[in-house]
This record gives sequence, C-alpha cells and structure tokens, in this order.
Amino acid sequence: MTPFSFEWLWNVEYAVFMGLLYVALVAIGCGLAVTWLKTWWDLGQEKKEEARPQELTYRDRYDTY
Repeated sequence: MTPFSFEWLWNVEYAVFMGLLYVALVAIGCGLAVTWLKTWWDLGQEKKEEARPQELTYRDRYDTY
C-alpha cells in the first residue's frame, strides 16, 4: 500500500511503516549504487603487474617426507 493507493489512511502507523520501508529501500539502493560505481572505477584503473608470492620453503622438502 502506498500513498497513491485508494485506501491510504494518513495514520501514524502507516507513516512509520512506509517511512521505514522507504529508508530500507534507499539504503539498499545506495549500497547498490556505490557497488556499481566502485566496480566501474576499478575496471577503468590500469592493471598493475601482480607480484608473485614468495615460494614456501617447506615445499623443497617434499621428497624427504
């Protein structure tokens, strides 16, 4: 039910319920917008050469185990 519905009543209960609903929807929308913007920002960045991790020393001793 929205304020544009035929049976809308301007009671405190409706205002609180719809207010909380709209706050939740705005929070979800802002989160999605930030995620979308950060994704596009990261896609536009130049890829840097990733450093290879240091080889683990215990792998040198596999044959002794």
